[in-house]
Amino acid sequence: MFKSSWQENGITEIKFNGIPALIDGRESCPRTFRIRVKKRGIKHLKFSRLDARQKQALMNLLEKGPPFTAEKKREAGEAAGYSAKSNCAIRAVDRLLERKEIVTKIENACQKKFKKDVDSKVAEVLVDQLEAEHPLSKEKKKDNFAIIKASQELNKLKDNYPAKKIDIREMGFHVHWTGDDVRAAEEYKELIGEESGSP
Repeated sequence: MFKSSWQENGITEIKFNGIPALIDGRESCPRTFRIRVKKRGIKHLKFSRLDARQKQALMNLLEKGPPFTAEKKREAGEAAGYSAKSNCAIRAVDRLLERKEIVTKIENACQKKFKKDVDSKVAEVLVDQLEAEHPLSKEKKKDNFAIIKASQELNKLKDNYPAKKIDIREMGFHVHWTGDDVRAAEEYKELIGEESGSP
């Protein structure tokens, strides 16, 4: 568990489960180490990991459409529940938009290289892959594995797969009848003519 690497001026470097740590050689080695994991910022989170207010703010801004001015950001943030004081809503939306920087870069690079947007290029590649040929085949045989992968991806995009889990629950219940309930049911049958066979 502990492994000493070097010692200099009374400071010793040890490794605890592969994590380096510095301790004062004049002190005894601690029995426990507390490791703090640095939380990643909001810009590293997937959309699904955002809370409801953050998702709503992005959806509000998307409805307003580009260009994303300060006024649009403020309105989108406040409508999602952020405070109107001290430009809190604008700052919150700006932090959320930092997540989209990589998307913008991908779009720009694709437009520069292929003269078309990413969605168009991806669609083109997936459709072309449906007729993929095996790279090692001299007779130009079809690459069935690549074709199946492209088909699966297209089906995912088109949402052609059934739900993975269908929840079917059968519930039973007991009905307790009193004498009054039985008499009321018989009177009801007489009223609708059920005993006489009429509809």
